[in-house]
Formats: sequence, C-alpha cells, structure tokens
Amino acid sequence: MNAGPAAPPIAPPPVPADVGIVAALSIEINPLIARLSNVRKYSSERHTIVEGELSGKIVAVIIAGPGRKAARRGTQLLLGGHRPQWILSAGFGGALNPDLHRNDLVFGTEVIDPEGNRLTIDLTLHDQESTSRVVTGAIVTSDAIVRTAAEKAALRARTGADVVDMESSAVAAVCSERNVRFLAIRVISDEAGTDLPAEIATILGRSGGYRVGAALGAIWRRPSSLKDMWALREHAVAAADRISRFVPGVLKELS
Repeated sequence: MNAGPAAPPIAPPPVPADVGIVAALSIEINPLIARLSNVRKYSSERHTIVEGELSGKIVAVIIAGPGRKAARRGTQLLLGGHRPQWILSAGFGGALNPDLHRNDLVFGTEVIDPEGNRLTIDLTLHDQESTSRVVTGAIVTSDAIVRTAAEKAALRARTGADVVDMESSAVAAVCSERNVRFLAIRVISDEAGTDLPAEIATILGRSGGYRVGAALGAIWRRPSSLKDMWALREHAVAAADRISRFVPGVLKELS
C-alpha cells in the first residue's frame, strides 16, 4: 500500500523571543528577514511569523499588513505566541519635517495616533552610528496615505510630527497595555516636499508587492505613471536595504 508523500516537518514550538518586529509590508522587511539564521516559520490562516537569530538575539518578525487594525492584531499575535521582551515597529515613513531626506533613519521619541493621543518612548540606546542621517523625532500615524506635499505640511502644522506612518501608534498602544518595551524605527521613503503618485493607493497590494492589474490600468490611463512607479519601487528597495543594515546594530543594544 502506498503511504503517500511524507508530511512536511513541523517547526518546534516557538521559544520566547528577545525581540519582535512588526512590519506592514514585505517589501519593507524582507531584506532584514534574509539576514536571519536558523530560521523557523509559523503560519496561520492570515500570517506567517518568521523566527530566527540575528545579532545574538532571537527575533520574531510578522508582516501584519498596512493600517492600525492590522498592526494591532500582528502585535498581539507576536506577544501571544513568541512573548518578546521588545517590540519594534519598523518600516517606511513619509517625512513631514523638511529637514529630513530620503533614506534618513528616525527613532521615534513620541508616537501620535489619529485622534491626537500621544505616547512618549523612552529611548535608552547608545553607540549608534554618529551621523546626521540617524535622528530622533515624533511619529504620527495616519489612517490614510498622506500623499501630497500640501497634505504633509498640513499634518505637520497640526501635530508637530516629523514623520508619518500608518502603524506605529497601534503597535505602541498594545505594548503600553502589556507593559512591553517598544521602539519605532522609520526610514524616510518620501520627502516632505514630494508628491507620491496618485495611483499609489491602488497599485500597492497588502503584501507589499505591486498589483499588476492595477498597475497596468494606471499606465493605460496615464502612461507617464510608469516612470513614477519605477522610481517609487527603486526608492522602496533602497529604503528596505537601509533598514536591514541598521537594525542589527540596534538589536545588539537591547537587553
């Protein structure tokens, strides 16, 4: 009797992680995941958590999807299954402060949610690279993409924030509720004076890849959008590489 194909190996139960990383999109965090060693994967209906070792730490990474609801759910999954001592919200951010430039790294000192609630982050890190391209600042979370320079300027005037994203305040809120230490690290993907392509909301899928059908439709309607989308993709690749090279040094300092 044919026993059929062997069942795939089952990953061992997750051990308590030192650090959990919550990202919205795969394009933001895949280069960092590629640096992990001794990788194990834990899949559910919605998510896969990748656990591995980096900089002497056990690290668990979840690609939660964009937005506050997804970020909150992803953070809760990490805390429930992997019990990390630290949570990092890591990924791309839009500059609101005109002094910030593309690929600058920003450590959040404060996160602000869309309702205006503020949470201060106690930064205790030292020995990071001494450069003007690594700074601290306030991060505001928006429930929609802040696309134009005018929208960015209005949000900065209203909140005083330096960077905008769509997740950090939700991750920070869960960590505050659970008394888990938290950091937010954002790499600038678009500058304060830059307008993102109008098609960005439709072409960027939840997984972090481009939706081919939507992209082809955008090109059909506005052929010049091809150049804009190609530049956007190149900027995203460079920003993700910046995160992957910087975060290992951060991990070494966490205890």
